[in-house]
Amino acid sequence: MRTWEGPDGRRALRRSRRAQRRAEGRGVRRTGPAVLGLTVAASLAGGGWWAAEGAGWEARTVTDLWSPRAYVEVQGEAVAVPRPEPADGRQLPAVPVTTTGSYAFLHTDDAGAPVGYDPCRPVPYVTNTAGQPAELPGVVDEAARIVSEASGVLLVHAGETDEAPTMDRPLIQPDRYGEDWAPVLVAWSDEAGFRELEGQVAGIGGSAAVPGPTGEGRWLAAGRVVLDGPDLAAMLDRPDGAEQVRAIVVHELAHVLGLDHVDDTGELMHPLTRERSDLGPGDRQGLALLGQVTCRP
Repeated sequence: MRTWEGPDGRRALRRSRRAQRRAEGRGVRRTGPAVLGLTVAASLAGGGWWAAEGAGWEARTVTDLWSPRAYVEVQGEAVAVPRPEPADGRQLPAVPVTTTGSYAFLHTDDAGAPVGYDPCRPVPYVTNTAGQPAELPGVVDEAARIVSEASGVLLVHAGETDEAPTMDRPLIQPDRYGEDWAPVLVAWSDEAGFRELEGQVAGIGGSAAVPGPTGEGRWLAAGRVVLDGPDLAAMLDRPDGAEQVRAIVVHELAHVLGLDHVDDTGELMHPLTRERSDLGPGDRQGLALLGQVTCRP
């Protein structure tokens, strides 16, 4: 999201959009038959492919050994797509669509339906507070609450991390987070430490679209948000600075959940506007729809 308009702001917008698109799929390399950059292993003669010891998955039951399994390549190694823990239903009630406006999705399936996070399981996020302005305590948790309530997808703070923000973030990090998809990372930096924040770019956010354990369906995973600490701290000098900072964090977390930019200046997901400091009608409509995707099996 940009901090102001003008020719420099539009150039920054184009650069940040390119960075956002890269962030959505980086960490997984295409090496053969693949869907959206994710290599998928097919079943053979009724059996299932399973990873060798150390490749990211071990069979837990006899059924696992004979179930088709999807794989991704992460940093040169074949890693089985994580199997989620069993779920008993939605974490939060589905949010009804009660508003109408402009919205767009970053990822859609072949039928045009949105690809989002699994609403039947909590979406953990971790924070790297290095570089976070001291004047902004709690802004990430507040923004996460706003986005959770608007979408019906439960974002849960899972603690702090020392993981540094990078554009080539691995989507699975067994040594740091275990063998599930990496949690959403919310980190702070500046344009010297994260060049995609150069110029008027105040933040960048997105998630990867990944297959289900058998290769069927797609959901979002391993999101990341990087916020420009000095830019946001400077905004606090404005009369409405605190509201604008919160709006930027909400904007980036909405990207994480799957919303794209729109051209309507009446929506928070417009990339340049300062007309809103809260979610607009289209923002709420899009988030509610993202929260109604099918749960992972």
